[in-house]
Amino acid sequence: MSKQDKRLLQLRPKRTDRRADLRIRETERYNCPEGHARIYILGKRYQIPVLLDSGSNIFLINEQLFEDLHIPYHSRTDAVQIQGFTGETISSGGTNFTKPLCLKIGSNKHLSLVSCEKAPAGKYGMIILFRWWHQEHPITDIANPENWS
Repeated sequence: MSKQDKRLLQLRPKRTDRRADLRIRETERYNCPEGHARIYILGKRYQIPVLLDSGSNIFLINEQLFEDLHIPYHSRTDAVQIQGFTGETISSGGTNFTKPLCLKIGSNKHLSLVSCEKAPAGKYGMIILFRWWHQEHPITDIANPENWS
């Protein structure tokens, strides 16, 4: 091995933590079903766009919708950490959550009282957690929102 090769080996960083390499990879995105649901707030019905998120473990309600509809809520002094799909903590959520509101989805009237965390939700009015739409209220024909039942 030449002196130049030895010098290059010394300059090359040692790979001691393979987990660090995994964290650098870009997060894979999968298409989650999108559609519409109805929520009932103070006796009024609203149709909102929803995302059925296979990675979510809590209900989220869009903070703008939260404000626009004057949704009744509770506050907590210590914010609950809410993580986005990349694993990063969302800084603007976790202090307010809705009082139970009625959520209805599909033609066979999957109906539940749910409480949602107020957080950014992009173009969606609500992000619905996996357990609700997959296990507790299985939705048929998931790929076709107009046929949800």
